[in-house]
Amino acid sequence: MPQGWQAFDASGNLIVDVSTRLGRVLGVQTLTAATGGSVTNANFASGTPFWMLSNVSVAGARQPEITFSGTTLSWSFPGVGWSGETYRLVYGVY
Repeated sequence: MPQGWQAFDASGNLIVDVSTRLGRVLGVQTLTAATGGSVTNANFASGTPFWMLSNVSVAGARQPEITFSGTTLSWSFPGVGWSGETYRLVYGVY
């Protein structure tokens, strides 16, 4: 018998199915505009990496560039005019 969790919309269409894949959060990082950086986590190799970003200080602020390379997640703030923005970066694998 299959196991897992599924969610359907009002019309009966499947919108979420975690019977085959489920995301796992590996960490949360606070980013300050104009300061690039990276985090290395061996668990990035255990699945497909993902990230979610929320701006916690300035409405309508630009989004930093986020990249993955192997087991390293990196962020940068290209260009000029970055100041005062703070972001919360949640990352993991599914």
